[in-house]
Amino acid sequence: MSAKKTVFVRSSLLALAALLPAAPLLAQDESLPMPPVFLKAMEPMVERAAVSDKVVVTRHSGTFGGRKLSYDAIVTETPVANAKGQAAAVVVTYAYSARSAGADKANRPVLFFFNGGPGASSSPLHMNAFGPRRIVGKGDGARLENNPHSLLDVADLVFIDPPGTGASMPVKGADASSLFSVSGDAAAVADVVQRWRRAHGRTDAPFALVGESYGTARAAAMLDAEGKAGLPLPDGVALFSLSLGDNDGPVISDVSLLPTLAAVAWYHQAIDRKGRSVEQHFAEARSFAENDYARALIAGASLGEGERAEIAARMSELIGLSAAELARNGLQLDRQSFMVGLLAGKGLRTGQLDGRATRALAESNMHPPFDDPSMTLGAETGHLIADYIGKDLGYALPSTYRTLNLGINFKWDWGRGEVYRTVRFAPFLAKAMAEKPGMKLMTVGGYYDITTPVTAGQFALDHAGIGPDRRVSKIYAAGHSVFEDESELSRFAVDMREWVRTIGR
Repeated sequence: MSAKKTVFVRSSLLALAALLPAAPLLAQDESLPMPPVFLKAMEPMVERAAVSDKVVVTRHSGTFGGRKLSYDAIVTETPVANAKGQAAAVVVTYAYSARSAGADKANRPVLFFFNGGPGASSSPLHMNAFGPRRIVGKGDGARLENNPHSLLDVADLVFIDPPGTGASMPVKGADASSLFSVSGDAAAVADVVQRWRRAHGRTDAPFALVGESYGTARAAAMLDAEGKAGLPLPDGVALFSLSLGDNDGPVISDVSLLPTLAAVAWYHQAIDRKGRSVEQHFAEARSFAENDYARALIAGASLGEGERAEIAARMSELIGLSAAELARNGLQLDRQSFMVGLLAGKGLRTGQLDGRATRALAESNMHPPFDDPSMTLGAETGHLIADYIGKDLGYALPSTYRTLNLGINFKWDWGRGEVYRTVRFAPFLAKAMAEKPGMKLMTVGGYYDITTPVTAGQFALDHAGIGPDRRVSKIYAAGHSVFEDESELSRFAVDMREWVRTIGR
């Protein structure tokens, strides 16, 4: 991909909690309009008339990873309980199970996928990444095609729409509010995983949790819920675009952000590349950030003027902002200042979910974070998803499929006295790995993801005692949603296949 090419991506709002400002959006400047898809995502949920537990099975075939397979598509409704133990919502899962000769169900892994938000359905991972059918193209040209990158050749796949998303709606007359919380959501989805395994005779098969963005926090919280409830722990956990907390301090937030900003500056040629690849530039920036830069930030006002100027100059060489501006700001970084300042001379700003995307500054007139040129809220393909579920999978949706539900996001309960930025999720993962030493961990990130910087997630794991020797870590030349780049999706799928083969061994 040319460094001069403007990139447009179709990211759903997967890291919504990380993107939203501390103050309520509606309290901001009313002269800034809301996008229509925001208003749609804020519509009230359509409750189900009653609890239901329908299962719909259809038969299909396809070629995945170069291997032709016949498979069953299984849509399952699972009632889940609120904090009082009353059935309060029906969670819908979309599973794909190989039935070709030679499929060894006892040893074949089962992967359980979910996206983030909170309030996002599983549709990005389901319909853009690893499901057997994939949405390609954009706008009026968007269409469904067989997905050769699907992992169905190495594992059975189950995509979970958490309560309040997709078709997983509350039941009329029941109180589902406890499900829209860190603990309630995690307990409900963990229960769905175990019930699916029992219902389909897969309790002896290895299984893994696969989450993206807030879905990484959900996976960690599910491990905590499983431990408390005495449920089986998974054999593997894969975390994409990590959002695990432990990155809100005055030093670590800047240290972990700088390498990502350096990668974005490299992409836009806002710095002298000196013949380096993005991987080399990122690594150089990371080394500087974790050593000289970290020491300078810790020194604060005690840092000498000469050394401050040297650090600012080095930062400027790496991330493309002026050394004078960086020195004036105490060497501290600000996402918004970087995104609107890096290409200001060209009249452009960068994206946040994907720093490669650009938009004219004069056209960035939406409420933050909706001014992000790399955000679409995933609305443009909702009809394709609904058609696929109804026509191909034979499941009659009870209401409009909700790719995104901002209503539950805004009222999400992070725990007593907690907000998004204060919750620590990595310790849940560390505890589970201590209880099950054979658990395999994979982490994935994109060089150009300003929302959840790669090094921030890795720091959270390191800080919780999960070092590089206990995980497989991959970084791709992509933004928040790695799978939106065709070439990177191909690499991503190969790496995932390799990791999946280690689960349970």
